[in-house]
Amino acid sequence: MFTWVIRDFKSLQDRRVQSEEFIVDGCTWSLLVYPNGKEGNNYLSASLLVSNFQDLPPGWWITTNFSLCIETNSPYRRRVLAAREKCFDAENPSWGKIYWLHRRELNGFLVNGDLKIVAHVEVLNKSTHEEIDLDYEHC
Repeated sequence: MFTWVIRDFKSLQDRRVQSEEFIVDGCTWSLLVYPNGKEGNNYLSASLLVSNFQDLPPGWWITTNFSLCIETNSPYRRRVLAAREKCFDAENPSWGKIYWLHRRELNGFLVNGDLKIVAHVEVLNKSTHEEIDLDYEHC
């Protein structure tokens, strides 16, 4: 489990913010958040990214179950993005949701102006240097 608290979220002017890296089962991840939407559409967009994907060997892949959750002080007020058996590879190094939360709903999810996102990542399977077969489609 990885927890990222984005301080003073509504004041962000960046198109995209990225969390620090975290490691699960030897894989390096980070979270990407687009405060005004990946497509500039007033929706919060978020995704899970294989942080070091450019350094991985050709043909790499990682299969996961993951969830991203916006958490508040209330157990009844959460927004969950869950994905089962998503395959990350060089063509798809990130998975997420473009239309996760409309900005007009955002106030109900901020705690003292901060946005808290919790990531749960389970690596189901991954390529190793010995088993990479460039002709085989894993994803």
